[in-house]
Amino acid sequence: MAADPGLVRVRMASRVTLTAALVLTCLTLISTTLVTLTPPAFSAGLLFAIQGVVAIRDPSPAGRLRTRVISGAAGFAMLSLCAVLVSQPRLVDGFFLVVAFAAVYARRWGPRWTAVGMFSFMASFAGAYFRPSLPDIPGIALAIVVTGAAAYLVREVIFPDRPLADLRRALTSVDHRIGHVGTLIREGGRKGWTERRRRSVRSAHDGVRDALGMVEAMLPDEPQRGEASPSAAPLAIELFDLNLALESVIDEALSQGIGDATTRRHLAESLRRLARLRRRLRRAAAELSDADLADGAASMRPPAASGGRAPFWKDDATRLALQVMLACALAMAGGMWLSADRWFWAVLTAFLVFTNVQSRGDTAVRGLARAGGTAAGIGVGMVVATLLHGAVAASLILSAVCVFLAFFFLQASYGTMTFFMTVTLSLVYGLLGNFTPDLLVLRLEETVIGTASGILVSFLVFPQRTSAATGRAAAAFLKDLDRLMEVVRERLDGNASEWRIYAISRALDRHHAAILAASRPLGRTWASGQRRRSARIGRLRFAVIGHWAHRLAAAAIGPVADQAALERELGRCREAIAAVSAADFFQRMATLPRRAPDRTSEDVATADELDPVLAVRAITHTLSQLRPEAGPDAGARLGPKAGNT
Repeated sequence: MAADPGLVRVRMASRVTLTAALVLTCLTLISTTLVTLTPPAFSAGLLFAIQGVVAIRDPSPAGRLRTRVISGAAGFAMLSLCAVLVSQPRLVDGFFLVVAFAAVYARRWGPRWTAVGMFSFMASFAGAYFRPSLPDIPGIALAIVVTGAAAYLVREVIFPDRPLADLRRALTSVDHRIGHVGTLIREGGRKGWTERRRRSVRSAHDGVRDALGMVEAMLPDEPQRGEASPSAAPLAIELFDLNLALESVIDEALSQGIGDATTRRHLAESLRRLARLRRRLRRAAAELSDADLADGAASMRPPAASGGRAPFWKDDATRLALQVMLACALAMAGGMWLSADRWFWAVLTAFLVFTNVQSRGDTAVRGLARAGGTAAGIGVGMVVATLLHGAVAASLILSAVCVFLAFFFLQASYGTMTFFMTVTLSLVYGLLGNFTPDLLVLRLEETVIGTASGILVSFLVFPQRTSAATGRAAAAFLKDLDRLMEVVRERLDGNASEWRIYAISRALDRHHAAILAASRPLGRTWASGQRRRSARIGRLRFAVIGHWAHRLAAAAIGPVADQAALERELGRCREAIAAVSAADFFQRMATLPRRAPDRTSEDVATADELDPVLAVRAITHTLSQLRPEAGPDAGARLGPKAGNT
């Protein structure tokens, strides 16, 4: 639960492992008792078993069944075409590149066609690698049907989605992580605050944010104007209040100058309030039912289509598809130069390094992670395969464990996933009697060629800079920040529900997480020290604005003492939002907010007051520092409380 709130990764890994084991067992029994199946049939079955779990992500069982049927049919068509063209290997290779382009381009139409594209590419990979012939087609069809049935059984019957149980497990993880933060704060209060204890609290708070993000992903989205709030709205509000209270407690605990009896009593009261909110969260979770979450799932809408078509070099789907096709072609040439029989590994690597990437920096990080994981896996795989030579049962069990661990770490660490898959491959070669160190070294060399091809194309052909991807995420954040100001203004007139305010705050949190993900390559060691510092400062600014946006949302729900003042500040803030660009957050470094002076007991005593005017001023203050004419003291007129940002 500490590493996997809601056990989402455990379920994913269990599904992949059990599906692969079930498919392998069924195909082996069929091959030994009914009809002999060829290597292309076994390879199609195992590849489709993995893709059937990882790639198919429709929210409903009926949708997943349709996607599974379409994907299986597309994969069978690719393998059949490879069998028809088996006497024309160069034509098959060219067809492989066309499928790579189409598989990536299909992602523009959503998860279903993303899955169809992955099935098609993997089928083309198996067809180019194993060279099926026309007599193999009936066995391939049988293997695909068996795989689809096994995957459906595992996904829908043995390990089905249980939204309510998953949500409650994730909430339990949130509760435990917040309790851990409270324990660390009490320890710091008793023993004194060292830098190590401060880092521990911040790290534990990051863990809370991760768990909250997982919980919020399970909750319904914001309703359209005029729709009723989802029945899970009370839980979302409790989560919001709890997160805000936790931020306030951490802010109080880590601030300098807090040491007298009054402030200690106030911090203790804040911790007790946090404990009360945790109990309220547990009650709200206990009152949920399956119908509440089903209503939320039914309200999910596909993203709106964009108006107009951009030039092909600016269209993300076309640009990425062309990049992938060129990288695969380059990897194919390099892989064939190295080995006429094993070049497919290079092409597979070139294709996969472009999966779920936003920029050339992301591509480089993913490619290097794959190469590093392959190198480490080969070293361990050589030792393990040698030690277990001839031990069939032990090799099978360890292979299953490695497959489980590979897909457990799929979302957390691509390099770790690659490591365990490489160890699995070593064990499989040992079972088949094909294991040699030279073969594994060749795999590493082909992986390096594929990685280099992907990185080279991402930097030279229609390059997508990391700063551009970060800018898009930042622009989306600013757009929703402006929307929050608009909805708060509507709230003053009684025209906006409290749920809309909370929902926009959640959207801001998601955009903030997207900014952190997009800007991660800027913090890597290859970036200059100035760029790393610029990225750190930009992330800090968004964190400051996000914190005060939370406080504004919470304050705007209740009665507002001075509506006229709030309306004026909302107007000023919207002007400040319009005056800055997303790039300013990462380019203007000289105006980083200075550390505030030590707070007094009176400051701490009022820290929990939800003043919407103060919150808007604090956001405007941060934005004003980004204007070219702003100096280090820009926005200083906010007053002593605002200095605590």
